[in-house]
Amino acid sequence: MKKISRLFLVLLLPLCLNAQQKVGFTAAKKKELFTNHPQNWHLLSIEKDSVYGTEVNRAYTEILKGKTAKKVVVAIIDAGVDINHEDLKSVIWTNHKEIPGNGIDDDHNGYIDDVHGWNFLGSADGKTNIEFATSEDDREFVRLSKLYEHVDTTKLNVSDKKYLNQIKRKSALAQSIRALGNAEELASKIDSVDRFLKKTFPNKIITVQDLYDTKPEFTEDKQMVLLYEILKMRAQALKYNPNLPVNLVYKFGDFTIDAAKKNLQQQYISSLKDNREIIMAGLKPGQNWGNGQLNFKNSDHGTHVAGAIGADRTNKIGIEGIAGDVEIMPIRVVVPQGDEYDEDVAKAIRYAVDNGATLINMSFGKRVSPHKALVDEAIEYAEKKDVLIVRGGGNFTENADQFVFYPSQFYNNGKKAGNVITVGATSPAGEIMGFSNFGKKSIDLFAPGFDVYSTEMNNKYSGMHGTSMASPVVCGIAALIRSYYPKLSAPEVKNILMQTVTVIPVELQGKLKLQDLSVSGGIVNAYQALKLADTQSKQTK
Repeated sequence: MKKISRLFLVLLLPLCLNAQQKVGFTAAKKKELFTNHPQNWHLLSIEKDSVYGTEVNRAYTEILKGKTAKKVVVAIIDAGVDINHEDLKSVIWTNHKEIPGNGIDDDHNGYIDDVHGWNFLGSADGKTNIEFATSEDDREFVRLSKLYEHVDTTKLNVSDKKYLNQIKRKSALAQSIRALGNAEELASKIDSVDRFLKKTFPNKIITVQDLYDTKPEFTEDKQMVLLYEILKMRAQALKYNPNLPVNLVYKFGDFTIDAAKKNLQQQYISSLKDNREIIMAGLKPGQNWGNGQLNFKNSDHGTHVAGAIGADRTNKIGIEGIAGDVEIMPIRVVVPQGDEYDEDVAKAIRYAVDNGATLINMSFGKRVSPHKALVDEAIEYAEKKDVLIVRGGGNFTENADQFVFYPSQFYNNGKKAGNVITVGATSPAGEIMGFSNFGKKSIDLFAPGFDVYSTEMNNKYSGMHGTSMASPVVCGIAALIRSYYPKLSAPEVKNILMQTVTVIPVELQGKLKLQDLSVSGGIVNAYQALKLADTQSKQTK
């Protein structure tokens, strides 16, 4: 998620405020917490530090001290990771069965030179790598436009018609086409406006002031009235001298439409081409695609996620990641602008599972998933292999029960994956962040997602916000559980996290209550989760 100024976030104050925590904040205190909170607030405790963090530090001090951990591999499916970062290089996963740079698939896993992970957004020779993609809405609109180019879409079956209309509503490209069509239709009526003005002011040069002084007679024609108002607004925006001829405003309208056409053409071309065809060219059935490049200038997002989970806790520099015994496996399927491809996501999940990851973090998503079945199969594959997937719930301020944010934990057959945790974002005051999605069925729990401080490209550090940041907080805590209590299954880890959330009494919350916005009704709590994991682990011995 993009970085944002603290001043703006104060204006974006959260929409509201299994261990019960009876601490509430005044409106002034909530506002203060947005500009004045500990840098590592997401690791702290409400009782000791007066912020609704996750009690990770308390867990290390009171539960994990003296215990032995097992190394676990966490796959970061994201936009790439700076594997040379000072705070990450010691924890990056290495495929020891692969000989670097020899151009041979030494371990016979189907990926050549995948020494530290894989990039599904590049050509096999490494010369072409996607760093910009279009939205899935636009890609689907272009695909359907071609598919139905010579088809009477009014005769489509109910399901296909509904999907087509859904894509038309969501696609920015479709919206631009509609807007241009409306503009062209309005422009075609300028002659009618001109005739009306000449009739009203015969034998004179009609000025911008005449446009303002005249009440149109075509009140029945809503488009004409709209055009008349648009012309006046254009004249005002251009700060025309009232005595200038009104036909200059007409010409400005023509110019605007021409510019809009050029922009639309470029938008359409972008939707058709983003180098995907180069990457997929010449592939045989079942053949993998991509290369082993993981460092890109736009990999801040994935680098930040990686640091939150597992930045080196022993080197006494930078930050401390949540989990101290992890190996980070970077897998690239995301670019900062545009949507990921379902095929890449499915492949990435399978790659992570097949190469030893026991946890996967997926801090990305979109509103349309044309090949959801592929992703479902991959998630189900991970479920059968006991791999836990943690994902961000989305930053659209939407009810995810109504507006699905993909990839979803719900399979097409209606079944819910038992190995997927979907996370919403909260503030230091324990309130849902104003951007976070919510859902009584679709958001499992919440976690700190405001100004989470972590690693950035080129040995830098910064705070970022979003459910993209809340997800790795949960993933890091899940990694702690799997590291110290390796016999617990993925569904057991999920259930432990769900049962031990910090629940804030409803009387201490605002209008929007966490209990109404998620399945668990609370904020992830590492201390309580590890305490329960310790108890359950002893019971199973």
